[in-house]
Amino acid sequence: MAGRLQQHGFIAAIWAATLVIAAGLWAAALMLVHYDDAEAMERAERDGGNLARVVAEQASRTIAEADQILLFLIDDFREHGDVWSQGVSQMLRQAVERSAILVQLAIIDEHGDLTYTSVEDAPARVHLADREHFRVHANNPNAGLFIGKPVFGRASGKWSIQLTRRIDRSDGGFAGVLVASMDPFYFSRSLEELDVGPNGAVAIIGTDGILRARSLMNDRIIGRDVSDSATLAMARSQPTGFLRTVSTIDGILRLQSYRTLSTYPLIVTTAFDEASFMADTRRRQRIYLLGAAVCSVGLIGLALLATRQTARLTALARRLAQSEERFRDQAETASDWFWEMDADLRFSGLAGPLVPHIANGSLPLGLRREDVALRETGDAAKWEEHRRVMERREPFRNFRYRVMTAAGPRYFSVSGRPIFDRRGEFQGYRGSATDITERETAANRLASSEARYRAMFEAVGQPIVTIDEHGTVDAFNRAAERLFGYRAAEVLGGPMTRLMPAAVGAVHDGLLATYRDGGGDTPRSEVRELTGRRKDGSEFPLEASLAGWREGDRRYVTGALRDVTAQREIEASLRRAKEAADQANRAKGEFLATMSHEIRTPMNGVLGALALVDGPNLDEEQRQLLDVANRSGKALLQIIDDILDLSKLEAGKAEVEPVDFELRAVMRDCIDLLEPTAGGRGLILTREVAPAVPDRVRADLRRIRQVLVNLVGNALKFTQRRGVAVRVGLEGEAVPGHSFFLRFDVADTGIGIPEDVQPTLFRRFTQGDSSTTRRFGGTGLGLAISRELVTLMGGRIGVVSAEGKGSTFWFTVCCEPAADPCDDVPTAPCAPEAAPQGAPQGAPKGGPGTEETGGLRVLVAEDNEINRDIVVTMLRRGGHRVTAVEDGLQAVRLVEEDRFDLVLMDVQMPVMDGVTATRHIRAMPGPASRLPIVALTGNVMPGHRAEYLAAGMTAYLTKPIVSADLFEILSSVSASRTEPSGTGAAGPQQPSSNAQAWESGPAPTRPSPVPAPAPAGAELWRTAPLLDAGQAESLRAVIGDETWTRTVSAFRQTVDDSIAAIREANRLAGQGAAGDAPGNSPAQLPRIAHMLKGTAANIGAVRLSRLASLLEQRLQSSASCPPDDPLFEALGEVAAATNEALTSRPQPAESPESRIEMV
Repeated sequence: MAGRLQQHGFIAAIWAATLVIAAGLWAAALMLVHYDDAEAMERAERDGGNLARVVAEQASRTIAEADQILLFLIDDFREHGDVWSQGVSQMLRQAVERSAILVQLAIIDEHGDLTYTSVEDAPARVHLADREHFRVHANNPNAGLFIGKPVFGRASGKWSIQLTRRIDRSDGGFAGVLVASMDPFYFSRSLEELDVGPNGAVAIIGTDGILRARSLMNDRIIGRDVSDSATLAMARSQPTGFLRTVSTIDGILRLQSYRTLSTYPLIVTTAFDEASFMADTRRRQRIYLLGAAVCSVGLIGLALLATRQTARLTALARRLAQSEERFRDQAETASDWFWEMDADLRFSGLAGPLVPHIANGSLPLGLRREDVALRETGDAAKWEEHRRVMERREPFRNFRYRVMTAAGPRYFSVSGRPIFDRRGEFQGYRGSATDITERETAANRLASSEARYRAMFEAVGQPIVTIDEHGTVDAFNRAAERLFGYRAAEVLGGPMTRLMPAAVGAVHDGLLATYRDGGGDTPRSEVRELTGRRKDGSEFPLEASLAGWREGDRRYVTGALRDVTAQREIEASLRRAKEAADQANRAKGEFLATMSHEIRTPMNGVLGALALVDGPNLDEEQRQLLDVANRSGKALLQIIDDILDLSKLEAGKAEVEPVDFELRAVMRDCIDLLEPTAGGRGLILTREVAPAVPDRVRADLRRIRQVLVNLVGNALKFTQRRGVAVRVGLEGEAVPGHSFFLRFDVADTGIGIPEDVQPTLFRRFTQGDSSTTRRFGGTGLGLAISRELVTLMGGRIGVVSAEGKGSTFWFTVCCEPAADPCDDVPTAPCAPEAAPQGAPQGAPKGGPGTEETGGLRVLVAEDNEINRDIVVTMLRRGGHRVTAVEDGLQAVRLVEEDRFDLVLMDVQMPVMDGVTATRHIRAMPGPASRLPIVALTGNVMPGHRAEYLAAGMTAYLTKPIVSADLFEILSSVSASRTEPSGTGAAGPQQPSSNAQAWESGPAPTRPSPVPAPAPAGAELWRTAPLLDAGQAESLRAVIGDETWTRTVSAFRQTVDDSIAAIREANRLAGQGAAGDAPGNSPAQLPRIAHMLKGTAANIGAVRLSRLASLLEQRLQSSASCPPDDPLFEALGEVAAATNEALTSRPQPAESPESRIEMV
């Protein structure tokens, strides 16, 4: 310790001296640097100040010389003013020629005009009243000498500094200004001769901050305003000074001195470029600092050398002492102990703290190793070999034997070497021994554990196989032998792929290669399905549970295998059973659809016949029987519809069709629909919508209405007194911009439902009890369908009821925020507006269908049979006489031959289209040219509208044809017939309130069942409803059930024919053929799609109409639609779904009571 402290002290002294010397060197260097800086600044201030003083004196003399000339001329003017004008210009020129600093002398009269100048050929009468030097003297009689800013002379055409004095008349009046123009570059040339070093500058600046002259000056900087410089700021407080500043002219850092002239408002500055002026100083300073650094590095190097040498000597001494101490301590502290044997191989010496004591507590001195060792079974050969080694006097290592010590049996590993004296005689052995009891115990346990594992591995009933990372089988138990048919000896050491088919083996080898290359981890608790191969070549499915483990640097995978052949057979049986069940379900659905159609067709006939039987001549009993038959038939149709709805829900074919609608309007319409039923029973039906509920929401309106009408109808049916209340509110908190839930509550004061019956209410074909069935009737499907529909819309449904106190049925629906309302997307109503008695549904009161029209002769030109039948039926039921044709050419001929009140003209028709036919009619002579022509079109774009009106069409109706719109036009035509002649020479006047509607589309306030087709390329057809039930029901009510059935059948045939025609035209286009008939030509594809669009729109097939519109636009821009185009593929699917929907919808027009679901 003392030596180490002495070493540290010596080293500390060396470094302390080094640091002191280095600090002194750096202090001296920094002092020299500071001294040089101060001396250089002092020299710059001195030299700059002297130079500024010299320049200031020179500038004062120069200006004084010019001022003397001015004073002389002014005195001469005062003395000879009356004759002074004679030869004055010559006198001014002579004065300029005698002066080296003047470039011009001039006289400005009292009006500011240049009257005399020393410049020859100067412009006459230059007006200089705007010059500063004139205005100063004109306004101030006592101005004295004025030194102006540098200006560019109008007479001389040169830059000059104006020195001016006032000229007074003898009476003291202002007579003008005498101007001496000095050359600013004269000063520049003089200043350039001064040695101020590279980038040095000498300048003359006015106290107003304007640069008058500079040693380095050009036209760009002359007259520069430098009033914001540090020099000017400092000069305002002291006349002379020195500062270090950056030039505002060229941005160079300079050491500047300045002096303010005492007699004139000028400042002289002299500046040295700091980099140039201080170059020698900086060079010396770098030498000082470099010398200090070099000396410091040398001192540090010497200190390091001395420190290292001292440390080396100290380390040598320390290692020597440690070596001696280590040799002493090793024998005392080592885990081994040391022994010596004499020539008789008896222990003669033992050293170390772990020297074992034998069983009696004494050391084994004087004993042989055989005397203290515990012999083990089977170790005779080992001891014999050890004896021979010692007899040969050879060294040995790690001889293991067991000794009974005082602490119990211990294992030792002994190593030794023989000892010989100088004569070579054997003296004994000397060596060391290590206690390896723990290691031996662990090895014994490992061997026992491995034996147990091997026994379990062989005894377990599940096949187990272990492979290494190269796919070599390392273990193969008896169960695996039974599974694969191989004996373990045939598999061990061989590839695992022997137990697999070739394809599976290749994949297996690839996975192992990935594991070996580090691209994947050894599987841990992983289950895989494989295919195994038995010895006989048969293959079977198996499931392998894999687990990876390591032994040293090798990786292994153990797999527990399971033959899953039986399980796969069970799964295949279950799959076949499921497919059979699905087939049976599909057969059931097809049966229900077929039966629905077969039952509905005659039932429509029955109901139609009943409607025809109805009349004013029936007595009360006949009317009662007719009413029973009507209600029974409608109830049967309702049951069929419910079964079909349930079938669709079971098959998963029902879809949510969200639309934007006004919730409060829908609630009002639904309540109004059921109000007659409530009034007939003496009940009060109320509605309440919470203020927090948005006015517009997006959800499946048709499904909500179906569930709501069903629940309200049930409530009215089971309530005898008071009434039913319908409430709508939010469930939970609505977050703006996110989906939310609406809760509908239908509370009644009816008979209530027993608690034990409530859980079964929403099951199919379930009633409250048998008495309810007899009393109130119903299928028991209404609530089951409601539950399925609510679930489909992402909501829940439930009931709270007490027997005798009434019930509250509730359901929730997931809604989205509605888009901003648009004029052309009005809210869908809850039910069609009731038409007047005896008029077609949808016709306005007092319009066509009553006697007010008197009946019109209408020509209908429509190539599509379905559309033609619908329009013809509407018109005939409205009391009009109708003639129908299939193309525009026939329409033109009929107009020429006969007289009509109105023409309904389809736009796209074969032979001659509607636009061309209209032009032909307008070109006819006489009244035919003024015949009202109304376009029937599915095109509602502004360009199409303008085209139709420009062709001479009076108005247009967009498909689907709404009866209210059609009858409104007929009313207008009928009104025009009754007016005096001359009131409408060009055809019937449009109703003033709806004139804009007929020119720009449906009026914003009129519900439009089918929105306009989506733009080309849009996918809006996917979100459109499949069928507009309101449109279809209105159409059915107008044309009647019989015509409706025929129309639906014709529609299905038209759709199938259109798709087949498109498919055939595509095929021909792909073959480069023109087709066998014009209808199959690829050029006819847009017309076919257009016809399909209009037909679908008229019947209420919204999605099909939009899809056909998109297809039409696609075909107009290309020759064909590829067969694999998703748009064409979707056309067949949507057409099939539409036909299926039309088979079961819409229902016949019925009373509100018949719409209530019977439970």
